[in-house]
Amino acid sequence: MSDTVIAFQPTLEDLVLAYRLNLRRRYNWKYLLKTFAIALAVYVLFSLGVAWIANRTLPELRVVWWIVGIAALVTIGWPLLANLLLPRAARKVYVQQKNLHQPYTVTCRSDCLVVETPTSREEIRYADLVHWSEDRHVILYYQSVLMLRFIPKRLLTESQVGFLRQTLARNGVRKV
Repeated sequence: MSDTVIAFQPTLEDLVLAYRLNLRRRYNWKYLLKTFAIALAVYVLFSLGVAWIANRTLPELRVVWWIVGIAALVTIGWPLLANLLLPRAARKVYVQQKNLHQPYTVTCRSDCLVVETPTSREEIRYADLVHWSEDRHVILYYQSVLMLRFIPKRLLTESQVGFLRQTLARNGVRKV
């Protein structure tokens, strides 16, 4: 199979879309449930400790329900707040990271991705990728939990997207 070459200039909108997909993958139901359980346990233990120290009695049931509500608000509110602040953070990263203002050429070979800009060249072996993800706007390649690369789908044909999916599957890179 021949190599697929993709040339693009990243835009701020591409970066926002990549960060949004990353945020959606990061804050899944399993994560939110775990966060709720931890927040609830911390709030309950804290309030029980404060009530016990203050007057040697346990808090009323009404207070416990308030604690559960606060834990739920924190669990739901944190990802929503992150989603609202995401464009601002992406804009700041886009301005600071000068290599995002350069044209990129990504060559998808059978054994690696070759990412080239006018100032750098990097070969990323598929074995070095932790996993990958996609939505209708962008494809993300994760080198670690925090290190990711993206390719905007606005530039790709269906055959190129199919080639990328097949190549990643053939090389054992897990899709999330």
